Amino acid sequence: MNHKLFGKDITDADIAESLKNKIAFSQYDKELEYDISVDFFNQDLQDEVLNDNVSFEIKRKHYIFIKAVRDLFELNNIKINKFYLMGTVLGLDKGEIALSVLKSSSTKKSNIVWPCKEIFIFEDSKNKLDDMLYNNQISEEDYESNLEYLKDELSIYDNEDEHGYIN
Repeated sequence: MNHKLFGKDITDADIAESLKNKIAFSQYDKELEYDISVDFFNQDLQDEVLNDNVSFEIKRKHYIFIKAVRDLFELNNIKINKFYLMGTVLGLDKGEIALSVLKSSSTKKSNIVWPCKEIFIFEDSKNKLDDMLYNNQISEEDYESNLEYLKDELSIYDNEDEHGYIN
């Protein structure tokens, strides 16, 4: 089931109450286990766009939010295994949180936090391109152009300083 909150941030003091009012817990089978995936508009990415480390930074607030949501589901006797928390500045508006609850395919509890979903998508796609290059399915030129296309599509820009140093 999918749920959306508008005008909210994962750091809001009343976020658990807002979710409690939005989610119909009676619709979930208490005998099953679930995974939760949350996409949130990560204001830090916009505020600190010039800071090289911000997109990769996992903060205490991310885990506080995860704990609040896990506690809310546990209070309603619903078991949560995996919890995916993905920050983004694309596809969501400021103050928007999208929460999906799916039947779990895992029996282990884990929390996976990606403050910048675009980097997660980039890494996954880059790994596929790396494999294709390694297996000679694409040329180096195709690899580089696909990589540049991927960066443009996800608004990922290289740090120009990295290319300015000569050994």
